[in-house]
Amino acid sequence: MSACSSAGKVAIVGTGAVGGFYGGMLARAGTDVHFLFRSTYEDVVRDGLSLVLHESNESFFVESLQAYRNPSKIGICDWVVVSAKATANTQLLEVLSPLVDKNTCLLTLQNGMGNVERLEELFGNRRTIVGGLCFTCINRTSPTIVESLLPGYVQFGQVGQSLTNKACEILDAFAVAGVDAREAASLDEALWRKLCWNVPFNGLSVTAGGITTDKILADAELAGCARSLMEELQKAAAEVGIEIEDRFLDHQFTLTEPMGPYKPSSLIDFLAGREVEVDAIWGEPLRRGEASGVAMPELQKLHEELLSICK
Repeated sequence: MSACSSAGKVAIVGTGAVGGFYGGMLARAGTDVHFLFRSTYEDVVRDGLSLVLHESNESFFVESLQAYRNPSKIGICDWVVVSAKATANTQLLEVLSPLVDKNTCLLTLQNGMGNVERLEELFGNRRTIVGGLCFTCINRTSPTIVESLLPGYVQFGQVGQSLTNKACEILDAFAVAGVDAREAASLDEALWRKLCWNVPFNGLSVTAGGITTDKILADAELAGCARSLMEELQKAAAEVGIEIEDRFLDHQFTLTEPMGPYKPSSLIDFLAGREVEVDAIWGEPLRRGEASGVAMPELQKLHEELLSICK
């Protein structure tokens, strides 16, 4: 762990499964965390926010929970952690502006591609903006309960460079909170690698009729489609100088098996009637791959199916 200073005042924007879990872990470790809630605000004010960590067989309430439904009540922060769905990116300027001044740093924990670039468009690329990729299984099982099924890890990276000392603040805060926090040698590489799981398993769980990941693994045709999707992403990444080893693709199946009947986040959103992150997870990598001259017929087909289903 590097010797960086405290992360200071932190806002969590999008307190769902990911934001609730990592915000709760940070708060338990002593970070000054302010949670922005929307639909579940009254629930957490009444019942609190609790985290369940299955691997360590423990659970805890977030003590002295600082909960808000209006960002202007939080005020300017040192760090803003964006864990809202990428479908909310069109609203980020309005939501984040009361939290941000010229010194505020930003961390996105969102799925898919293009999220760091969106923050750069809105708030300038001269400030510290970090991409965080969560390789984990976390579900919000009720409005006030977040469960960590597999702890996994979070990779932190910045576009075109290693982490600056300022960026280390948030990585170190996560590490102190007990999160396996790692620096990504290349943010772009980490994004392509994460898509190797998200694209097939999130997508097929929806298009195959609302099924869990164990059923994808058990079906030879679906498992073969998942592998083909991974290989298309592997080829697209190679065109921009990123090598993804075959064994990494193999590992995506190995790590998924112990998850059991797991519902990926996109399936949870779909079944709940919420908007699915179709553009960020499937559309953007498809555009980038095709722009590099890579044919991606399986991804194109999956993207089109998702667009027709997730209206």
